[in-house]
Amino acid sequence: MAARTSPLAWLSLVIFTLSMFMSCSHGSSDNRQVYIVYMGSLPKGKVSTTSLHTSMLHEVLPGNTVGSDVLLYSYHRSFNGFAAKLTKDEAAKLRGKDGVVSVFLSRRKQLHTSRSWDFMGFNRKVKRSVIESDIIVGMLDTGIWPESQSFNDAGFGPIPRKWRGTCQSSTNFTCNNKIIGARYYRGKGDYSPYDYRSPRDSEGHGTHTSSTAAGGLVSKASLYGLAKGTARGGVPSARIAVYKICWYDGCYDEDILAAFDDAIADGVDIISLSVGSISWSDYFDDTIAIGAFHSMKNGILTSNSAGNSGPSPSSITNFSPWSLSVAASTIDRKFVTKVKLGNGLIYEVRKLVYVNYSGLDEYCGPGTLDENLVKGKIVFCDYESNADGPVQAGAIGAVFQSGRHKDYAFAYGLPLSNLNLDDGRIVFDYVNTTENPTATIFKTNAEDNQFAPFVVSFSSRGPNPVTADILKPDLTAPGVNILAAWSEAVPLTETEDDTRVVSYNIISGTSMSCPHATGAAAYVKSFHPTWSPAAIKSALMTTAFPMSSENNIEAEFAYGAGHINPALATRPGLIFDAGEIDFVKFLCGQGYSPKQIKLITESNTKCSEVMNEAVWDLNYPSFALSTTPGDSVTRVFHRTATNVGSPLSTYKGVVNAPPGLIIQVQPSVLSFESLGQKQSFTVTIKAQLGNSMVSGSLIWDDGVHQVYIVYMGDLPKGDVSVSNIHIGMLEEIVPGVASDVLLYSYGRSFNGFAAKLTQDEAIKLKGKEGVVSVFPSQKKQLHTSRTWEFMGFNKKMRTSIIESDIIIGMLDTGVWPESESFNDTGFGPIPTKWKGTCQKSANFTCNKKIIGARYYLTDGDNGPEDFISPRDADGHGTHTTSTAAGGLVSQASLFGIAKGTVRGGVPFARIAVYKICWSYGCSDEGILAAFDDAIADGVDIISLSVGSSIPFDYFEDSIAIGAFHAMKKGILTSNSAGNGGPTPGSVVNVSPWSLTVAASTIDRKFVTKVKLGNGQIYEVIRGIFITQFIVSECTLILTKFCYRYCFPGALNATLVKGKIVFCEYFTDYEGVLEAGALGAVFQDTGNKDFQFSYPLPFSTLNVNDGRMIINYLNTTENPTATIFKTSQDNNQFAPFVVSFSSRGPNPITTDVLKFLIFSIRDQPDLTAPGVDILAAWSEASTVTEDDTRRTRYNIISGTSMSCPHATGAAAYVKSFHPTWSPAAIRSALMTTAIPMTSNNNIEAELAYGAGHINPLQATDPGLVYDAGEIDYVKFLCGQGYTIANIQLISGNSSSCSEETDGTVWDLNYPSFALSSTPGKSITRVFHRTVTNVGSAVSNYRAVVNAPPGLIIQVQPSVLSFEYVGQQQSFVVTVGAELGNSMISGSLIWDDGVHLVKSPVVAYASIML
Repeated sequence: MAARTSPLAWLSLVIFTLSMFMSCSHGSSDNRQVYIVYMGSLPKGKVSTTSLHTSMLHEVLPGNTVGSDVLLYSYHRSFNGFAAKLTKDEAAKLRGKDGVVSVFLSRRKQLHTSRSWDFMGFNRKVKRSVIESDIIVGMLDTGIWPESQSFNDAGFGPIPRKWRGTCQSSTNFTCNNKIIGARYYRGKGDYSPYDYRSPRDSEGHGTHTSSTAAGGLVSKASLYGLAKGTARGGVPSARIAVYKICWYDGCYDEDILAAFDDAIADGVDIISLSVGSISWSDYFDDTIAIGAFHSMKNGILTSNSAGNSGPSPSSITNFSPWSLSVAASTIDRKFVTKVKLGNGLIYEVRKLVYVNYSGLDEYCGPGTLDENLVKGKIVFCDYESNADGPVQAGAIGAVFQSGRHKDYAFAYGLPLSNLNLDDGRIVFDYVNTTENPTATIFKTNAEDNQFAPFVVSFSSRGPNPVTADILKPDLTAPGVNILAAWSEAVPLTETEDDTRVVSYNIISGTSMSCPHATGAAAYVKSFHPTWSPAAIKSALMTTAFPMSSENNIEAEFAYGAGHINPALATRPGLIFDAGEIDFVKFLCGQGYSPKQIKLITESNTKCSEVMNEAVWDLNYPSFALSTTPGDSVTRVFHRTATNVGSPLSTYKGVVNAPPGLIIQVQPSVLSFESLGQKQSFTVTIKAQLGNSMVSGSLIWDDGVHQVYIVYMGDLPKGDVSVSNIHIGMLEEIVPGVASDVLLYSYGRSFNGFAAKLTQDEAIKLKGKEGVVSVFPSQKKQLHTSRTWEFMGFNKKMRTSIIESDIIIGMLDTGVWPESESFNDTGFGPIPTKWKGTCQKSANFTCNKKIIGARYYLTDGDNGPEDFISPRDADGHGTHTTSTAAGGLVSQASLFGIAKGTVRGGVPFARIAVYKICWSYGCSDEGILAAFDDAIADGVDIISLSVGSSIPFDYFEDSIAIGAFHAMKKGILTSNSAGNGGPTPGSVVNVSPWSLTVAASTIDRKFVTKVKLGNGQIYEVIRGIFITQFIVSECTLILTKFCYRYCFPGALNATLVKGKIVFCEYFTDYEGVLEAGALGAVFQDTGNKDFQFSYPLPFSTLNVNDGRMIINYLNTTENPTATIFKTSQDNNQFAPFVVSFSSRGPNPITTDVLKFLIFSIRDQPDLTAPGVDILAAWSEASTVTEDDTRRTRYNIISGTSMSCPHATGAAAYVKSFHPTWSPAAIRSALMTTAIPMTSNNNIEAELAYGAGHINPLQATDPGLVYDAGEIDYVKFLCGQGYTIANIQLISGNSSSCSEETDGTVWDLNYPSFALSSTPGKSITRVFHRTVTNVGSAVSNYRAVVNAPPGLIIQVQPSVLSFEYVGQQQSFVVTVGAELGNSMISGSLIWDDGVHLVKSPVVAYASIML
């Protein structure tokens, strides 16, 4: 199925002045030279083409002797032709023979010599096709270094059955399941001592390009620490077929054609060729264009480098319209090498890699330098050449001045820097006016390139020298400073004394951009294996990122359609397809004769007058026209678009045209009714030209496809297949592909589905009968230990005999089942009520503790580090699960910190795991699918430490929908409030039928002390560094200028390495870590009420202490510091709500008090421990992101941590009261919460809700505020939901009336909230009913706490009960005079034993 997320289809339009193009012809000689005799397609029938070629040579050669020394290659597997050594006269005779298309002299071609994929938005977590490992990329280059880790075949399955190639025998080369084939070609038969007579790479170029296109993932790759990261290809699971065509002296035409002949017949899917001529040739006088044509005929796209002759106009050499021509552009990383003179001036240069220092001398060039003057010094040179001269003379470094482009870098055999002419003049003046001039060349650093991407200066430019009205290059891709695998047979540089051998190297060229496009094309091919080469090229071009002429004055002649965007290219919406017949028509328009065309294509196509203008009608994804300077031009283009997006779709033509350019499209709207449908249109372009060019664009726009949730309420009554209903509904909207677009059918616990739809399709479904809501799926985020003891809930507390029957459903990142926290020793049989399953997986097993596990994976959610199973690769889910229900584990700690017994709130409860979160987040469709299963599986409590970044309406929020249906089945959902605090109204999980939990501190804090050399000690409470050693008496330095912020790439490693850095602004640890610092001390004005772990000693001070350290640094000759090991201290102010915890008020229903926890949606109901929580951790995840340390228990903070504390408490209450409703359990937790004060949280109840959770007391609350489905139905009536929607949601005949329209205040909730506009008084009447769950005979007296400005009246003020379960109603009238803030009090029902507390809050709505 074609992926349905469609971007805009971009078409480049370029109009330019026609110039004269010239090329040099090849000289002639009477000596034999290699000629290519091209004869087109293979003849029909059983014909021996080799015999035919031999016969033809017999006719023209003297003596009729044709041996292997004359006939070098007979091309007979994929097309017809041969290469032979001939004289000029013999070649001329063959040119006139029947059946010959062209005869031309073989020319030697040259090589067009990593964050690059990430820079394109194509990171390693992108969605991968299941058939990627069946894709075969043919690499025509210098061979390959098979031992490189980039070509490790671990985990690869058998070689694809379609492969028909071979691994050419060689003693020093072996293929594997990654490199599945390898051949080498040397028609001349001679080899240099530098070459391997095998497919092995002795140059490095082929290894580099192969790993860029299809290399596997290799972490921590770098060139001596530069560009450190993960090196990978665009299709790391694809196979590679190697065709070695290039040698020490270049790449010859006869070998190139032989490789094409084999690669096509071998069964490759994509051909990559980073090779080209010095000058251009006609299409069928060029072996690359010939080979690419026959590849196209066989469904194979050829990816070509544009050339390295830029920025000269028309310097592109690979430009055939049936191939992909790729320019080279920069990425967001540049290399900077600084030179510091003895006078203190520092100059920035961008051309090299190395380090060293010492004196200066004068001029350069091989053999021109006086060794006696130069040896051991840094040489300043007036002109840029290379390093050979300084190296020969024994210099230890060189500084060049040059007026040439400096937008790319080279490696040299000694420290070498390249200055611009202005800086060079200053250095020159310094050398001539200083008695003993000195300089330091610093080590190269990587910095951000804020102008990227732009096309690099060396990249060849258009226009197309043969067919001016076909725009070339097609697009651009990263080709500057690319890190990739390298041959270990070649030193780092060509300098004679350079012996450095590396596994990964950084080089630049269109040779590097070409394999990026190859990898992208292979990626598209893996999703659309039947697409033609033209379709793949169209997808890459029309989805490319638009670029600007501000950075490249040649505009489209530099970058074509724009910068490649691989992830988007799999779903282009429309494609401009073309096949052999289209290119035949194009050749007719180019003046090729019918005879030549018949030979090339083996078809009987005849050229006509209509076809003679077909260059403008070739179905190409760009438009170009040329004319002589000063003339106006008008041209009509015909195009046909094929629908590969949504079956039912409408595209509107959007034209962007600057002054002087008119673009008219007819028709301007294209409507499609099915996939594969074609629609034609015409584009009329008019332009008035001077001596330059003008460009615009045509965009076909159909809107955006995405995943939508279609929520249909309760399950229908009777034996009805909801899946069939959902398919039927989709068939009406997207006929023929309903099953392809349907992602989930929710039919176990509620009714609805998730599907990929356009906005129009979603609107159509929204209007259908039986639909409650239709909303786009959002990516939700994770709201990322003596905590139970701190709540007075120690391990000796009373437990229920049925605790082991309680099942907690954990919706999170999965779980690490081997953790001791989930040991099932002593557990009895699985509860009989359990109806779930343990989803099969090779790397996951359930037990009697973890009784069930499922995972929910939708398109693009998983990365290579994810386990496609319920196993946790992140750590978050393991942490929350062990917090809620983990068993007792003694002596647990994070490397000795917080050592003690870890356990969950209900250590004997069972766990059901529902993995909804992956590397990219937690999708709505997966969340709803997990709710659907968990409810039907028989869980008792659902825990969800996940939320969106903004609030949504209740029934356009997957969590609120799932929680509603859980409530209907008697299951309480515990939600994290969110981590968007302390912003008002930032709470995100706010539905009144769920429990919303904020995060607060416990009576433990972590302190990291810093001691200066003067003995002064500073205490910091932000930043855990886990080590067994003290970092003592280390040099402390203050960074200068822009470095003082310590951003990544900003620090000078030479100055920083092995020292403690003081930074004036808090960022993160990456900058100091990459610079080699031993530790860091930051000053920060932010909140310091929670901690993080870091991979190096790291402390944060307040600004006042920071100033003291700056003063110490500036007044001390040799400042030193000691960072002590983190220690544990008492937090006397606990509990208070932490700064990151989301705050209320409820942004959806302001008069329902909700406080937040680590998200952004409502106010929460209560707060629980969420700061510095020790719990179990996944051993697949490290302590921090840039770390190698693994741990079984980790300390993290978030409302994600407080939520499972509330989950455990709710499960504990449930174990004593298994028949209590979700509302009753929530009421018990809220009314028994420990009161908190606004002294520590000025937002008061909007921060902490009813107070701090108290699990032990919650089992005996005295009274509960109960509520069931009917109460929430009345609430929804008051919220304005229609009767039809309410009946769908509830699954019954509930109706709304005037009496129920105001019942938001009468929802039987354990808190009271009212809002009004600022400065106004407000009075509100609340109706409540309490149920006696305490002593059978009891009397409760109302105790009111109301500050000035708040009036609370209760009627009756005494409630008398005669039995357990009896209900009594009362009325609370609240009056308030509001300013611009809030005022709060409380109502307590007191029977002498129980205190049933409810907060009463009035606030001004301006707080939202």
